[in-house]
Amino acid sequence: MAFIRRLYKLLLITLWLPVIGFFSFFICLGGWGSIRRVSFCSRIWGHVIVKILNIKVKVYGDFSSFKGGLIVSNHMGYLDVLVHASLFPIRFAPNIGIRSWPFLGWYLSISRPIWIDRASRQKSRKLLQEFKDTMDHNIPLLVYPEGTSTSGDDGILPFKSTSFEAVSGNGYPILPLITVYKKAPDGSNLSWHGKMTLVPHLWRILGHKEMHAEVHVMDIIQSEHRGRKELAKSVHHTMEELYWKLYDNRDDAEDLKQKAAAKAAAI
Repeated sequence: MAFIRRLYKLLLITLWLPVIGFFSFFICLGGWGSIRRVSFCSRIWGHVIVKILNIKVKVYGDFSSFKGGLIVSNHMGYLDVLVHASLFPIRFAPNIGIRSWPFLGWYLSISRPIWIDRASRQKSRKLLQEFKDTMDHNIPLLVYPEGTSTSGDDGILPFKSTSFEAVSGNGYPILPLITVYKKAPDGSNLSWHGKMTLVPHLWRILGHKEMHAEVHVMDIIQSEHRGRKELAKSVHHTMEELYWKLYDNRDDAEDLKQKAAAKAAAI
């Protein structure tokens, strides 16, 4: 049964991607108007795939007052992108390494993302300006400042401050999100992290009858006149406080906290 379910979902995704890709390709040409339109296409793209995968997304909190700025979330793998895209008309800021991936790199380019190249200091100014221009046009920009995905068992990794430079002292609003997943029916963790290989993990995800994700929307944070490092630490502290509160109902919550504190002290 799981094998048939995988093939069925894979067929639906295979049929859906060219349709939304074809439509997005023609509206992505042009200036900021096209980028805004593509961001809404990204929401449709994410919403349909979430439905195909049968991910039940439950949102806690209200983001209706958020009209544009920086969206910040913890990161547990590619499912985050789908879940967040189904909720917001966002502009992605993926790692430039994805750009060279077969098909996926080209396909993602249609969404007019901001490619992040952390190895190039020369591109940092251009990247910063693209961040600011995006938020100036009231297009939500999504970043995962941990810089990598994790299992979530060790809390939230310290944030890299680069993403916060664009909002530091500029008055752009920051919307923090805590994203968590319930374990799959077989007891496995849905996160994709570390040395996991994409295809086997995706094949396992396709086999689940349903999955459950929670997105906790926190209060909007104003950047004010704080520096990027101070802002990164402050937002991280606020998010991690809520993160561990959400874990308090787990039997191993205290053990996880102690392990996370030990790792943080070693960094």
